[in-house]
Amino acid sequence: MRQSMTKEQRHQHILNTAKWLFQEYGYDDITIADVIKESNIARGTFYLHFNSLEDLLTALFDEMVEQTWSRISPILDNLENSFEEATEATVRTVLRMFDHDKAMASVYYSGGGRAFMERKQEAMYGSLGDKLLEALNRRHEGRFQSKEDRWTILMLISLVGDMAYYAAMHIEESDKTTFENRIIRFVMAGLQAHLQSSETLS
Repeated sequence: MRQSMTKEQRHQHILNTAKWLFQEYGYDDITIADVIKESNIARGTFYLHFNSLEDLLTALFDEMVEQTWSRISPILDNLENSFEEATEATVRTVLRMFDHDKAMASVYYSGGGRAFMERKQEAMYGSLGDKLLEALNRRHEGRFQSKEDRWTILMLISLVGDMAYYAAMHIEESDKTTFENRIIRFVMAGLQAHLQSSETLS
């Protein structure tokens, strides 16, 4: 028997079900019919919420980006933290973003089609990159304005995002702190080299 849910609850129920299916079987082996059956909904109900399986995958990815930003934003907004402290806390937070929900890692690296890949790039390297630059400029009085600054941020997002997935899937819990510390040192060295280069060029 189908449970009575609000539209928002039903929407989230479908997302959660699809996320579990993607984790268990992979995006390429799941169909809309699978999501409908596992969600215990009518076919028409699915299309009230999503236009396609790729549309659903995109919604899951957007949700992940927003959840990640909600954890990062308070760190960057706390101006009492030094640049080094804020950077370390931000990187450590991103590296741990899949710890309690490995299904999200499956979403991050699901196949998807061209539309999803474009959306993933826009979300990670567009909206998230812009938010990080805005936060850095609030902390440092508009210092990060050049295209080179943006490139540096995008490189770091790509690196840390990939390493978060790798850590969730392949690094033992006992080794995670050591792994994180090495990534943090790498990121800090890159940022410091970039800042020194910017000062030399300015």
